[in-house]
Amino acid sequence: MKTPVLIIAIVLPLFFWTPIHSQTMAQKFSVSQQSLPPLITTEQEVRQFFENYIELYMGRNIDGFLRLFSPKAVQNQGGGLPRIREIYGNFFDQSRALRYRMEDTKVEIYENAVEVKALYEVEQTKKSGEIQVQKGHGRWVLTKESGVLKIFSFDYRTEKSP
Repeated sequence: MKTPVLIIAIVLPLFFWTPIHSQTMAQKFSVSQQSLPPLITTEQEVRQFFENYIELYMGRNIDGFLRLFSPKAVQNQGGGLPRIREIYGNFFDQSRALRYRMEDTKVEIYENAVEVKALYEVEQTKKSGEIQVQKGHGRWVLTKESGVLKIFSFDYRTEKSP
């Protein structure tokens, strides 16, 4: 009869310890959740940023558009802001009209950056009247500088037309 007494002596404390232990762990987790650093921004602010981005892009406003970029920005892992200015400046100059859309936008907000992934479509009406459409996948990394969201990097991949 010693075996059942021994089992009860081992199992009974575990029965009482588990709920208390779970509650203590939940409290620790709750406290640690409260002490996490704040996120860099809100999804609403990110969406407003991209509304402005699209408006400046379609308006071919090179100076306003470039103000959305950090001075340290890179595009497709190469070239800094002077190269970005050259690319968009030439593109805007060749365009009579631009239409820009983003779909399937996914926003991930962290304490020091924001990652945005989306499908994009650019419809360019050239000064000659020719219309070209580019579609692809874009990935933007945003950061805050002096309290303002800025593009730190932009990588995109244009899909091949059939």
